[in-house]
Amino acid sequence: MEQQTLDGKMENGVEHVAPPGATRKGSPPPPDPAGNASAEQIAVLAQSAQKLERVLRRFYQLALVVVAALCVGLFIYAGGAVVMVVFAAALVAVVLHGAARLICRVLPVRQWVAVVLFLATLVGGVSLVVHVSGPELVTQLSHLYAALTHERDALHATLDKNPIGHSVLNHIPRFFGGNQTSGPLGSEGAGGSMDFAGSMTNVLTSTFGSAGTLVVIIIAGVYFALSPHLYANGVLRLVPRRYRGPARELIRTTAHVLSAWVAGQLLDMTVVGVLTWGGLSLLGMPLAFPLGLVAGTANFIPYLGTFIGAVPALLIALSISPREALMVAGLYAFIQAFEGYVMSPFIQKRAVSMPPALTILSQTIFGAFLGMWGFAFASPITAVLLAVIDHLSTPLPEDEQV
Repeated sequence: MEQQTLDGKMENGVEHVAPPGATRKGSPPPPDPAGNASAEQIAVLAQSAQKLERVLRRFYQLALVVVAALCVGLFIYAGGAVVMVVFAAALVAVVLHGAARLICRVLPVRQWVAVVLFLATLVGGVSLVVHVSGPELVTQLSHLYAALTHERDALHATLDKNPIGHSVLNHIPRFFGGNQTSGPLGSEGAGGSMDFAGSMTNVLTSTFGSAGTLVVIIIAGVYFALSPHLYANGVLRLVPRRYRGPARELIRTTAHVLSAWVAGQLLDMTVVGVLTWGGLSLLGMPLAFPLGLVAGTANFIPYLGTFIGAVPALLIALSISPREALMVAGLYAFIQAFEGYVMSPFIQKRAVSMPPALTILSQTIFGAFLGMWGFAFASPITAVLLAVIDHLSTPLPEDEQV
């Protein structure tokens, strides 16, 4: 029997018309005359809405991070000297707290008792070193200062005779042998008028002096280390109750990052100082121990600190002979290569890893705004900011990565 393929068929002489909603077999469904979307269209719209919501959420988080960074930057810019003193005290507290935790693992004592024991041991060790080799160390440091001052003045006199050298000296602070008399922010502070930061800087530098500021940092750091939970809980009380959980995790993350960074830098400084001392002693350089001490201390500033620590040794070596200067330069290049290719990867596996370009840029930016304070503490501040950004933002999905 022949099959009818038309919608309207003839059966028993009567034409039957297909109902309005009927379709041929295998044909796509026609659009709903009432305008209702199909299930596939609803799924597509839902996916688009989810993507838009995810983009808006990331934009909102990025905006929060930018606003928070701007607020922190303005706060540091307004009272940079005071903020840097507080940050230095926090670093001291991190060192003492880490040492106290190690003592608590060995001895069943409380944290504040461990801090006191560590301080007593440290003071006793420093007193013993000063008693045994204090006069010789002071003599070597005074000789190093005299030699560096002589070489600086000689280099200044040589460059000052040349027009290009004179122009370069005009942009170098007088402390480093240049002709510039004011700091990066000028004598009247960052805003061109005496502000809070300028007045506090005058108090810290003129009234107390550098030694007094160091004493303030140490005392504040000791008090922070004796009862860190007291100050952390005081900060949490200022946070609204619904945000205290994330704020608590943020404080713990910041403390962990600072502890890891300080531990890594102390290890790096010790290795660089010992290698420099031993290498200069083998080369027969005078003042090997204070030069090693300077190199290890300068290495507190990653990357650029290595070059700063090498300048005194190179100046003294130049006063002896060019051959001695080349040997000293080769020694520092070897130490830098060992520190960059062996020590840094080992430390970054267990401490804080920061991109080198970001580290150098942060030192430049903080140094421009805060002078030597910002230049010295740029790396730990950057490590903390990176940890905060990583804590507040969500990981980037693979399909959105560059």
